[in-house]
Amino acid sequence: MRHRTTITACLLLAGLITGCSSSDEPTVAKATDTPPATSSTPSPSPSPSQETLKLGDTANINAEGKFTATTVRYKDSGIPDVAELLNADQKWAALEIKVCNKDPEPITVTPFPWSLAYTDGARVEATHMTGNELPQPLYPLEAKVKNGDCVRGNVLFQVPKEGRPERVLYSPDVLDEPAEWQFVK
Repeated sequence: MRHRTTITACLLLAGLITGCSSSDEPTVAKATDTPPATSSTPSPSPSPSQETLKLGDTANINAEGKFTATTVRYKDSGIPDVAELLNADQKWAALEIKVCNKDPEPITVTPFPWSLAYTDGARVEATHMTGNELPQPLYPLEAKVKNGDCVRGNVLFQVPKEGRPERVLYSPDVLDEPAEWQFVK
């Protein structure tokens, strides 16, 4: 009888440990148009490094709130250097993005967590400028977004004239790893 009691106690303790260890890790998953299949066994949420997102895809982000982020399009030609800030080997690029709040609490968005990554390891951070000659609408410098609302606009980058980025990175403080979108070659 003592052996059965020990096994039962161990199973109860294991169940409590397993049941109480919910993951507070932030997750990023590719959004789909179809609802996920129901399953009797829960599957772990993928980490950002497990997801393959391409420009145009929407990521569902669950990290200190639920929101989506979409890279709508990338443009790196025909944007004038209105402020004459570029070096001879640089040009302007615009990444149109859209972030939507799915959480009851408001979130704050800014262009600065967005960057472009190149194959040689170089990263180009977002910059913020205003001007009618720039691709409109420009992404706001800082905006609060209530539940069910979205913010869409162009984030500007000073990029090399030669070459093209390999990935778009979204690295807000609430994510342990950046969400990544691959450029299609």
